[in-house]
Amino acid sequence: MGWIKTLILCMVLVCVCFSSCADTKASFQSHLYNDTTIVSCVGTLKTEGDLLVRSNGIREVFGASGKGIKVGVIGNGVQSLEQSQALGELGPVTIFERGIGDEGTAMLEIIHDIAPDARLCFHAYGGSSDQFKKAVSTLADAGCRIICDDLYFFKQPFLEDGDVAYHIREILKAHPDCIYVTVSGNFAPLHYQKPWKPGISIGPDKTIHDFGDGYSAIPMTLLPDDEVIVTLQWDDPWGYAVHDYDLFLTDPNRGEVVATSMNIQDETGEPFEHLVFRNEMDESRRVSLSIVRNGENVTPNILEMYIRNIDTRQVETDIVKDPADSIFGHAALEEVITVGSVMIEPPHLISPDSSQGPVTILIPEPSRRWKPDICAPTNVQVSGAGSFPVPFPGTSAAAPHVAGVVAQLLSSFPDLTRDELIDALYENAFDLGEPGWDPVYGYGLVDAVKSFQALLER
Repeated sequence: MGWIKTLILCMVLVCVCFSSCADTKASFQSHLYNDTTIVSCVGTLKTEGDLLVRSNGIREVFGASGKGIKVGVIGNGVQSLEQSQALGELGPVTIFERGIGDEGTAMLEIIHDIAPDARLCFHAYGGSSDQFKKAVSTLADAGCRIICDDLYFFKQPFLEDGDVAYHIREILKAHPDCIYVTVSGNFAPLHYQKPWKPGISIGPDKTIHDFGDGYSAIPMTLLPDDEVIVTLQWDDPWGYAVHDYDLFLTDPNRGEVVATSMNIQDETGEPFEHLVFRNEMDESRRVSLSIVRNGENVTPNILEMYIRNIDTRQVETDIVKDPADSIFGHAALEEVITVGSVMIEPPHLISPDSSQGPVTILIPEPSRRWKPDICAPTNVQVSGAGSFPVPFPGTSAAAPHVAGVVAQLLSSFPDLTRDELIDALYENAFDLGEPGWDPVYGYGLVDAVKSFQALLER
């Protein structure tokens, strides 16, 4: 109980700061390098996934090479595209905006391996959700039958559709032949979603959330130079939050508060708190993460929180290690293909970080969405142009495998509707989990041969 007393002391110290901090909202830069609310899911070489999803079979036997199909990719950048082309890993690519980095280069290489005759396009996401929406529009207007991205926006709602999701939905309505492929995300390991539960009172109208199992705070150990990122949301309407929560990171051993997020929610704000802290000490540091509610503490809310950038083993309780329902944003749209990642080695288990479903939507009315849809391999070979990591990790590597197979099928059956193609993918996937759809693997591992045969025989 000693650490709880220390925590209470820390929170009392925090109360002294409220008068100076209460009127200031946290500000977040939209720069490509600095906005910690935007995440890409990275997580003659040829991806081993070509064999695993059996795209090589329909390419070699039926000539399904993506010919005549334009595929657009949205990622961080293609800075070393020419290096990849010089190595023979890529052919021509239409670049709308080059961006920074080479995750886009690696994604394009995977699609090119699977559908070598597809016409490839790239648009950098640009460092903000508005620029990302512009990239989606540009690629759709350019005639891309397939758009593939690997982006997540942590300043989009977790429990309702945000403006990015609405934009993609409208683009797909305006372009009924376009198929959108995205990632399930790499956020399964450190995820928490539970109802608000009042715990210890630390002052007038200030109450600590009770996580359960005796935890009023989540203890974790930060290694030297670790930067932990925590994002909290709850089920108030986006832009109309009526409940006010804050995040606090304390050092119980030193009796001090080391980081806070104290945005003001006053019926006009967003139900959003975002805390970033780097351990600049030369030694490991034990800290505790708390959620504090301001004002009345009876009205129930659903709290959803993600902890990023540290290893799960550095967090001392399993309470915040629930992979279920860790998909959100435009990946939750029913209209898109949401791709999880599986290991390249048999028995092709789900990757430990691959986000799982189902998706909870609470606004404007409660519903469930059955995501992810399908899986593809991760940790596959790419050229490494621009010093990009090899093997290519994360769901970012999985999604372009599905985009490549979709290009193969569209080139072979050009009159397919979006729904017909998606149904063929899902109904003919190689089932890896429970029979039928399940919240871990979706419908299973994409199978190009079975999907092709089903379409051939229809």
